[in-house]
Parts: sequence; C-alpha cells; structure tokens
Amino acid sequence: MRPRISGIFGPIVAVTLAAASLRAQPAPQPPPAPEPDAGAPVVTPPRESAVTPAPAPSQAPTPGYPAFPPPYNPYPYYPRYGYPPPTYAPPPDPRVEQRRLRTGEAHADHVILMPTAYTHPAGTVYFSSIDIVLLQAGYAISDDTQVTLSGTPPLGEDNVFPLDLSLKNAFVNEGPVRVAAIGSITGIAGLDEGNFFLGRIGGAAQLCFDTPCKSSASVASTALLAGPATLVLTGVGFIWNVADWASLLLEVDTVVPLGNEAGEYHAIAVGPGFRLPYENWALDLGVLRPLDVQEPADIVPVITVSYRALP
Repeated sequence: MRPRISGIFGPIVAVTLAAASLRAQPAPQPPPAPEPDAGAPVVTPPRESAVTPAPAPSQAPTPGYPAFPPPYNPYPYYPRYGYPPPTYAPPPDPRVEQRRLRTGEAHADHVILMPTAYTHPAGTVYFSSIDIVLLQAGYAISDDTQVTLSGTPPLGEDNVFPLDLSLKNAFVNEGPVRVAAIGSITGIAGLDEGNFFLGRIGGAAQLCFDTPCKSSASVASTALLAGPATLVLTGVGFIWNVADWASLLLEVDTVVPLGNEAGEYHAIAVGPGFRLPYENWALDLGVLRPLDVQEPADIVPVITVSYRALP
C-alpha cells in the first residue's frame, strides 16, 4: 500500500518543480532601437487622445413618476387689448352738413301753388310742369337767390301766352324761421294792343318743425301793382312729412282787392295735396276748390312734377 502512494506523488513533484523553474526565468526583452541619424528630423509620435469615458447608466425611473422634473413653463402673457385701439374719424365738416341740409327736396320752394322761403342750392337748374300747360324753368344764382321763368304755350286764335319772371332772395335761410322776398313781372304777350305787363312784390315766411325743414308752415303774400286796381294774393300752407317718400299738403289762398276799381275780384280757395318728395325730382297731386261762390264750383286738379339738376 505505501509503495503505490509514493509512485503517485513522484510525477506530481516533478511537474511542480518544472513549473516553478519556468516562472523564475525573466521575460525576453525586445531588441534595442537603432540609434537615430544625426541629420534625420526628429519625429514625435502622435499623442493618443484621452478617451472620454461613457456616462454611467442612469437609474431606471420609478414607475408612476417622471425621470426628471418638467421644465419651468410660465403662464402665457396676454396683452390687455388683443386688437389695436379703434381710430376715430374726424368730425364732419359743418359746411358739408349744412350743404346737405340746404339741399332739401325738389318741391321745397312751394306748397301747392304758393311759395315758401326756401331757395335751391347755388348752381341748381330746375324744370316744372303744372297741369302740363304751365311750364317753369329756373336757375339758382346763389344759395340765397334764384330766378324763375313761368309761361304757357300760345293760347287761342290770337296766340297769346302769359309770362311771369320772378326773383326770390332769402334773407334768412337757416334756423326754424326763414324769410324771403319775391319780386316779379307778370303779364300777357301777343295781344293786338301790345304786350301787357304788371309788377308784383311780396314775400314769404316759413316756420320749420324740424332741422331739415321737411315739415313746415308757411305764409306768403304778393301784391299785383295795377295802379288803382291793386290786388293782394295771400296764401297759408302746411307741409307735413309723414315718411321719407311722402308728405301731406294743405293750402288756403285768398285774393283781396285794394280799391274800388277791383272790388269785384276777390276769391278764396282751399285744397289738400299729396307729395312724393325726392332730392332730384318730386310729384304733387292736389286739388283746389273755391269757397266763396253761391253755386257749387268745380274742383280744380293741380298736378305738378319737377326735376332739378344739382351742382
């Protein structure tokens, strides 16, 4: 039994001693580098760059919580006004506003037949027809003065025709009370004895119920200067504007003689009317009925249509 154990340990001891001898021998040294040539340039080997170490792995976030706090996000800023301040238009020119109020409508210068204190704007040309037979044409010299020519085509076998040339001047054309003076020449042309003309002088006053004077009350009077046989024609009229497109009219006219020579020439008539008032044209539908006659008198229709060209 003992000789067998010694036979086993013998090779183990031999292997151990051989390994120890190999470990004790020094490692082989590399051969020395050759001596550098004196004339050769010195070459410096490149320096190895330092390697940046990789960042350490972050710890996995805990479920239900963010890995990092959210960045600071302040509330958005809203200006006090989100739109530019409104721009205010300059005030209207008072002259333009006054001009608009002065324009009025095409029939503002009369009620049914009697005149008012209104005059057309400067430069206005206007034309009218009363019952188709009586024609008128006029021109506004200024805002305060206008001239009107009225007449009829030749009538009868003698071809006579009446004419009337009127000049109206408004002394007061603003405010609630307006006043105008009227001077006229009236006569008949084409008579065998020659032309016959008379002078007329009068005026008109108008009380306005609103700023544009669409509704008003007027009184007008004119005297026919015929020497001893002087006649005074007086009228009172009302204009009531019920809508932008409609007005109601009422007029009362009288003829009063101033002398015994014309004592038989007197009359009174009353008539209502309806008006379509527009800036460039207008239409009046009215009637006049005499009241101071013993027998029933016929009703006289008065249809007036006008057109004017504003400057």
